[in-house]
Amino acid sequence: MTEPMKRTSYSRVVLLVVALLLPAASLIPFGSIWLWEHGYILYWAVGTCVVVTGVYYLEKRLIVPMPSGAPLDDEMADRGDAGWTPRQAEAWGDVMRLASEVRAQRIASRDAALNLALDTIEVVAKRLHPERSDPLLQFTVPEALAVIERTSLNLRNFLVDSFPLGDRVTVAQVMWLYRWRGALDLAEKGYDLWRIVRLLNPVAAATQELRERFTRQIYEAGREHLASRLARAFVKEVGRAAIDLYGGNLSVAPERLRAHVTAATREDLARYGEPVRILVAGQVGAGKSSLVNALANAVEATVDALPATSRFTAYRLTHSGLPAALIIDSPGLATTEDFDALIQAADTCDMVLWVCSAARAARAVDAHALLAVREHFAAEINRHQPPMLLVLTHIDTLRPFNEWEPPYDLAAAARSKSRSILGAMDAAAAELGFSADEIVPVRVDVAVAPYNIDAVWAKLIELMPEAQRARLLRTLADIRSASAWRAIWSQAVNAGRVIRGAFLTRSITP
Repeated sequence: MTEPMKRTSYSRVVLLVVALLLPAASLIPFGSIWLWEHGYILYWAVGTCVVVTGVYYLEKRLIVPMPSGAPLDDEMADRGDAGWTPRQAEAWGDVMRLASEVRAQRIASRDAALNLALDTIEVVAKRLHPERSDPLLQFTVPEALAVIERTSLNLRNFLVDSFPLGDRVTVAQVMWLYRWRGALDLAEKGYDLWRIVRLLNPVAAATQELRERFTRQIYEAGREHLASRLARAFVKEVGRAAIDLYGGNLSVAPERLRAHVTAATREDLARYGEPVRILVAGQVGAGKSSLVNALANAVEATVDALPATSRFTAYRLTHSGLPAALIIDSPGLATTEDFDALIQAADTCDMVLWVCSAARAARAVDAHALLAVREHFAAEINRHQPPMLLVLTHIDTLRPFNEWEPPYDLAAAARSKSRSILGAMDAAAAELGFSADEIVPVRVDVAVAPYNIDAVWAKLIELMPEAQRARLLRTLADIRSASAWRAIWSQAVNAGRVIRGAFLTRSITP
């Protein structure tokens, strides 16, 4: 379209708008004159004031301005990403505190919004890199590009999906609107001139001024409420992006993270993708291997013929509703000297099944080992503690000794055996630091039918989302530690290829 044709098109649009608005606008002065001539102007003014006042107080009750600093219910419920590390969760707490204190004026202009974003980023950077004097610069160029890529994708989706005709907006149209931004100031000046002209009818002018004052107050209250919500949402979105940037979540591509297999799993089952790793631990004779056999359906011998596990052994675990998983049988604990190997194994796993005999009163080794594992993960600020489940075995040997007639209803506890099982569960919970819903009583003797294994499967499936979050952080840490030198070598090789190609091209070109 040529420039003259564009000007003609714009002129037609302007004329069309004027033609549509002129009849409606003319009703204001001519209607006021008609009311004045017929003596209705005073009644109209009083009625208008009554209606506007009633609507004003009604809307004022419905739109209550939120005091600055008061958090919203949905913001209070926003706990961030469940896959964040403990330190990243602390950074999110700092972001939420900043969001609860932010004022609507912080996004009133471009510069104000930019300063608010910088304040949010600085809060996150200081939390995630407290040891550095320049925390704002602690990210790599690829991570910065990943943030830009993700933000651009989110903006594109919003423009296409949530903005009317957003998929058809051209850059030329945006620039045209920007050039005509001064028309708003011109409209405000025209409105001020109209307020002076309408003073020719004092009663109508006073009524309209009163109505507009009420309307403006309602508008200001609603705008303040909306602006406060937008400011809080702005801080939260900037905070999320900053946590991913400074927390290292963008250092590895998602597809690489999904496909990565850690060194521990490559030794156990290299042909599979990285599964959830479940560690089975406990004292010697607690029934660990029998539990593994019952879960893995790999019974190859009777209980008496099963040798004691002398090393950590992985088995493939399959079950309906369960993702790919490995169950790791461990050597039985006898003394505190066995704790180092146990902690190293737990560090490579995403869930822990602690097996304890209900008939064994000596649980000091179990308590100290569990404390060591928990302290290990508490010191790992970039890891999640794997979910833990206590499997209480040998419940058939509890009082009365000669009774074994399952199933047992632990909720009713009407039978003596049920009360004994509940007592053993309470004692184990108090000594080992488990809650009642983290304990499953079972009988796993291979010589007879196992009892309550279905409850163990149900708990495994219930804890699987938490275990998968632990696996994600474990895999991310493994990628960072294992591939650093490999990445440097690959980069050096690729750089050499580029340089060689450049020199060869120059030498061949005439």
